[in-house]
Amino acid sequence: MLSYFAYNFRMEYTHSLITFALLVAALGLLSLSVPLLLLNSSNKLSRIPMVGFLVCSGVANSLPVFIEFYSPLELYGLAIWLPCYLLMPVCLWLYTQAITATTPWKFSRKHYKHLLPSGFGILVSISLFTLPSDLLDQIFRSDNSALPAWPQAVVICAFALMILWVFLSAYYVVRILSGLVRYRANLKMLFANNDKSELYWLSWTVTVLAGSWCLSLFYSIPLLTNQALILPIELMAIMHLALLWTLSVFGITQEPGYAGRYLNTTDLLPSSEDKSNLKYQKSGLTEQELARIASKIEAAMTNKKLYLDSGLSLQKLASAVQVSPNYVSQALNENLKKSFFDYVNSYRIQHAIPELLDAQKTVLDIAMDAGFNARSSFYKAFKKTTGLTPSEYKKNKQAGATDLPN
Repeated sequence: MLSYFAYNFRMEYTHSLITFALLVAALGLLSLSVPLLLLNSSNKLSRIPMVGFLVCSGVANSLPVFIEFYSPLELYGLAIWLPCYLLMPVCLWLYTQAITATTPWKFSRKHYKHLLPSGFGILVSISLFTLPSDLLDQIFRSDNSALPAWPQAVVICAFALMILWVFLSAYYVVRILSGLVRYRANLKMLFANNDKSELYWLSWTVTVLAGSWCLSLFYSIPLLTNQALILPIELMAIMHLALLWTLSVFGITQEPGYAGRYLNTTDLLPSSEDKSNLKYQKSGLTEQELARIASKIEAAMTNKKLYLDSGLSLQKLASAVQVSPNYVSQALNENLKKSFFDYVNSYRIQHAIPELLDAQKTVLDIAMDAGFNARSSFYKAFKKTTGLTPSEYKKNKQAGATDLPN
């Protein structure tokens, strides 16, 4: 059944000139992006999983192109598809792990277990490659009734692994998306500026990728029953090219979120996976001690204007008030009811408001003076603090509104 699906899918692909051209374009994109990813000396290890994903996705989805130019490859399509599909979700998860790691990332022993399914897929693929061509032709045509025991076992294993791929993909998509949410929460606990580090592009891309995998279900039933497709096959090819382009471009330009500010073991905060009410339960600080630390933080921010430092981090603030980073974080979250990120940026917005009303500087200059690294970050923080954009705030103030923060 699986080989029958693969055969019909290839036939649909190659019968569409537009789809064929899109697949060739995807191969051309890979031929440019993969070398660029590998040749980039900055944080090369973090890019290797992305290279693995791009190569597996490109080979698996562009196989109809290779078969069109070399038809004997058709018999080995299943053997090529299987390990590629099993590796794709793992590679994308490893890439996410690499660019969100709080210390320089490298492949370790704990990652080997995630490669076991693809390892089994490679063994099954090797078994398929070693079968005689007449048996492969029999398998490919779905005439499995008279197959010897060993080829039948190989086919059953291949089908079982493809079913497993569905569950593995769902598992890793959930892990990636939930991990990115925790990563952004941790960034806000540690740093006041996170421009180009929040990885929203990756969340959206993984969501669309998961959608494209779900969309493939709309194709599988008609192909298995030899019926007309519900949706045009070109849609899958367009999504494949768009996803490869997005992952290639951002993969080349994206640095790890902690690059240049990797943490020491002593800097690490309690995991944001813990429940907020329990995460500081072992700190031993009383309410009075927390209130005293909160007062020291407020005094340092007001008197020393630490928020004007665009590179301000939780560690720097902790050093300024001579309190451990964990205690500072606890005081911010429990006494001041704000994350480090929101707390610092609220001071920056209050600093920027008089300059905004004075109208002697550009918005970008005002943002930079207040400690922001980008205009977009300033607009986002301003809207969160005041409920208005800078232009709306200024207009309302000029109109005599009295309920706005000063």
